[in-house]
Amino acid sequence: MFLPAVTAASISKPFVDLWNKIVNRGPDWLVALMVIVIAYLLAKLIGRLVQKAVGRTSTQGHVDILIGRGVGALIIVLGVMLALSEIGMSLSAALATLGLASVGIGFALQDILSNLFAGVILLVQHPFTIGDQIRVGEQEGFVENVRVRDTMILTYDGERVFIPNRTVFSTPIINYSSTPSLRNDIRVGLKYAADIARARNIASQVMDSVPGVLPQPEPVVLVESEEEHVSLVLRFWRDSDRNRGLKLTSDITEKFLERLRAEGIDFLHEIPEGEPPDLEDPPADGETIEMDPIDLT
Repeated sequence: MFLPAVTAASISKPFVDLWNKIVNRGPDWLVALMVIVIAYLLAKLIGRLVQKAVGRTSTQGHVDILIGRGVGALIIVLGVMLALSEIGMSLSAALATLGLASVGIGFALQDILSNLFAGVILLVQHPFTIGDQIRVGEQEGFVENVRVRDTMILTYDGERVFIPNRTVFSTPIINYSSTPSLRNDIRVGLKYAADIARARNIASQVMDSVPGVLPQPEPVVLVESEEEHVSLVLRFWRDSDRNRGLKLTSDITEKFLERLRAEGIDFLHEIPEGEPPDLEDPPADGETIEMDPIDLT
């Protein structure tokens, strides 16, 4: 009976000691937890205040975001250090442990860290700012935010896209808002028998009459010879807003085609890809069409 009692006591002693330490240190753990929570809330609040303050003096949106987030991160680090000292943990020992675990943490968080550093570089280099219209790969729209992991883009269709910062950093970026104006080309095919000079004159009149076409650089009409037709290229400049650009292109195309019809100038009509061509004599219901045999040899 004595041996089992001794064995049970020796097994339970470490758990008893651990429980006594938790009970004795309970208030310290609660204080440390409260310190971390307060530091997090202060980091959010002070970070936003600093961002607004810097935003009043800086015209570039990346500066206030970077400084605000840096201040917030500093407050969180100070809070964690105070919490560690409250529970009696040596800061030097914690740093040594962190150094040993840094390799494993780096492998585990390499995707997050790469996106984090890419986001910082984007904020420093600022190829775009909040509110710019950009194109990254196949995604195009307004920049809403640059966060720790990703960049938020609101597309013209109202879809919110989250692109990893690493992808944004390594992909060519087109910033439509970085220049005040952009060039547009509209191509219309004409038959060789059409009055090309008259069609060019109509195109110039249409571009001059549609609001939104910039007078400088002056709109021009170019003629390109194709194998079976002539292409008129209506080239004009407009402001860099992509939404207004699509509407402007539609208005010019519609008015130009209406004038060509009114003047009796034949332009080419191509069947959209995927749509079957019209038959000269469509078959009646239930009637079949005879086709020549296909030689597979």
